[in-house]
Amino acid sequence: MNDGLIEELVQWQRRLSEALLQRCPEVQGNKWLLGVQIAEDLDVQGERWEAQKHGAGVVFTRRAPAPHLVVDMHVVVSDPEVIDPWRVQKFAESKGQPLSYDEAESLLRRSSVG
Repeated sequence: MNDGLIEELVQWQRRLSEALLQRCPEVQGNKWLLGVQIAEDLDVQGERWEAQKHGAGVVFTRRAPAPHLVVDMHVVVSDPEVIDPWRVQKFAESKGQPLSYDEAESLLRRSSVG
C-alpha cells in the first residue's frame, strides 16, 4: 500500500478547504454547515473541482484532469487536518486503489506512528 496516500489526501484537503472558504466564507466555523448551500465549481491549481454539500460535509470531485479524484470531507470542512478511515478509503478508491475501511484504519495508524 502506498504510504504517500495519506499525505496526498491531506494536501488536497488543505487546498480544497482553502478554495471553498475563499468562495464561501460562511463555512468557516460552521461545524454542521447549517443554512449553507454548497454547489460550487472550483479552480484549484489549474484543476477543475466540483464541491457539493452533503450532510455536515462536502464532497469534492475532480472533473479535470482525469482521473476523477474524490475528497470527501464528510465533517469539519474548515479543518483540513482532520482525517479518518472513511476519507482515506474514498480517496484511495477514486485513485483506483481498492481499500477496505480496516485497511484504511491500519494505514492511518502506521502513518501516525512514524
